[in-house]
Amino acid sequence: MANTNPLNSRKAERKAQNATNDSLADLSRRYHDGIPVGEIADILTENGFDREPMDGIYCGREGRVHEQVGSKTWIAMSWFKMEQSGRYEITAYVS
Repeated sequence: MANTNPLNSRKAERKAQNATNDSLADLSRRYHDGIPVGEIADILTENGFDREPMDGIYCGREGRVHEQVGSKTWIAMSWFKMEQSGRYEITAYVS
C-alpha cells in the first residue's frame, strides 16, 4: 500500500515547515482580538500538518504551547494580551 502522507520524506516535511513558517510570520505581524487558534490550525492543515494539537482551550493574559504536528515537526505558539487595547500579540513557528 502506498504512503499517502504528503510529508513522507524529511525533505518534504522541511519544505512544508518553511511554507508554514512564512504564513505564521504573516500572522505574527498582526494584532488579534482573540487567540487565532482556528487560523493557525488552517495554516497547519494547508501545509499537510496535523491540526489536532490546536484543539484545546487557550486562555489567560499570556501563555504558550509546544505541540507535535508532524513526524519531526513541532509548533511553538505564545500569546500576550496587551493592557491598553486588549488585543493579542501572537508568536508562532514550527521547527
